[in-house]
Amino acid sequence: MQNAKSKITKIFLISFFLLSFFSESSLASTSRNLTIFAEQNMVMAMTKIARIYSQKSNVIVSVNFGSSSDLMNSIDSGEPADVFISAHLGWIETLRHKGLIDVYNVGYIARDELVLVTNKSNPNLSEELKSSKSFENSLKILNRNSSTLVLDNEGNSSGKFSHDLIKKNSLPNLQLLHKSTEDKSPILNVVKSGKDQYALLLMSQVKNDSDLEILAAKKDENIFYQALVIAGDNMEIAREFLKFLSSDVAKKNLKESGFAVD
Repeated sequence: MQNAKSKITKIFLISFFLLSFFSESSLASTSRNLTIFAEQNMVMAMTKIARIYSQKSNVIVSVNFGSSSDLMNSIDSGEPADVFISAHLGWIETLRHKGLIDVYNVGYIARDELVLVTNKSNPNLSEELKSSKSFENSLKILNRNSSTLVLDNEGNSSGKFSHDLIKKNSLPNLQLLHKSTEDKSPILNVVKSGKDQYALLLMSQVKNDSDLEILAAKKDENIFYQALVIAGDNMEIAREFLKFLSSDVAKKNLKESGFAVD
């Protein structure tokens, strides 16, 4: 369990209302707590959403970010968690089959899309590729040029959807660079370190990154983020948070971070 913890970023949020009106001793006895596990690409959106929820609902919120595989393994090994948010269907089904989630309370909170990106200073970025705009045609151009394409590891949603897409297409000349599960550095760092590389990522990973250029987006890919209530003693508060995720303020923050919301 200790190894899994070291791979996860933890953010701790406390309701300012509680801190203002209760002493430290009374805080422990009167406060409510919520622990959220979410994918790394949700850091910006979920930190803001959790902070707002904490202030509105007088709840002490802890948000843990990491790959879906690391988060799922932490839950499976008994680390306390109340809500799990991911688009990785494989890990979601694993939790469901293990009986670790409340199957009657699942929130579909946002959508995402695969995008083809490169460093804005890529010296080999051709006019043909810049003007293509078609996702499938752009991949064919990269294949024809034997370009290097970076894929995240399959423990993350971005890696899972990227690998599945590549397997469905005949692109034998692409030079695929797979980010290993042992490499815990941000995928964006890998992409930016290679000036002449390309990458398949999610819009939520690159939306606000000024160093990367989005060349094309695959808008027909069904990438849905589910918020799941983890079975346990804190399910009531977890269900309340799921309802909050459908609020206008939550949707606004998700949209600003590159997610699509209905």
